[in-house]
Amino acid sequence: MIVQAIPQFHSGRILRGKMLESLSEYTYQHTMLLYQACADGIVSGCALTTTEDSIILNPGVVRYEGELYLLNRPQFLPYSATDTTRVLQLVFHDKVTTEAFVTREIELCFTDGPSVDPRHMEICRFKLQPKARLRYEYTDFADRETEYDTLNIIHSPFCGLRSSTLSPDIVYHFAQEALSSGASGLDAAFCLQILSVREPVQRDALQGYIKLKLGQDTPCGTNIQIYHALLRCLAQLEQCNPSEKKTPKRKMWLVD
Repeated sequence: MIVQAIPQFHSGRILRGKMLESLSEYTYQHTMLLYQACADGIVSGCALTTTEDSIILNPGVVRYEGELYLLNRPQFLPYSATDTTRVLQLVFHDKVTTEAFVTREIELCFTDGPSVDPRHMEICRFKLQPKARLRYEYTDFADRETEYDTLNIIHSPFCGLRSSTLSPDIVYHFAQEALSSGASGLDAAFCLQILSVREPVQRDALQGYIKLKLGQDTPCGTNIQIYHALLRCLAQLEQCNPSEKKTPKRKMWLVD
């Protein structure tokens, strides 16, 4: 028989250790079970913004080695112009167990280029020129891969079923731009589905759409390959549905 015991906290009643144990077990294990079939990566939040001299990692939740970690305060990390590729990483240190807690320190730091260390989780990368300011907003979907002075989150892993996936912000941006380009049929249905969910779009769904659009042999195993394939899908849509902005009407002037 399965019995769920929910502790009742009332004024004047004795607080028992079993009640706290039950509450702790429920809140911690319940959330863990929801993501037990998922891969490590960013679960929610962790949006990036910038100031003149710092990158701000805003609050969020990340999954690492099957466990969830809450980043409950904004983290500031100063940046400087090096004209080389810098990668912002979350570094997960080993667990430390005491009688009262199991703790793990998580450090935010830069590396020179991507890291293969499994303890590192990429948050973004950029290449900043001297006297330039790092930006986190984009003019269009293609602008997300601009080499200089722009935060690039394409390579960052987001928590998905069985494998990590692309940032929901990137996929959402694709859907908006595709619909603006006149998407219909399969494209419109896929884009509307993207816009209607809160969770990241699963890698299998992105790969399935890409192969239907561009062919079964289209490379789309990594985040950057998926992004490039989505760029090609947008190019096809724009070619089939040229906007009026790209073909301006001729103006006629009548002179009396």
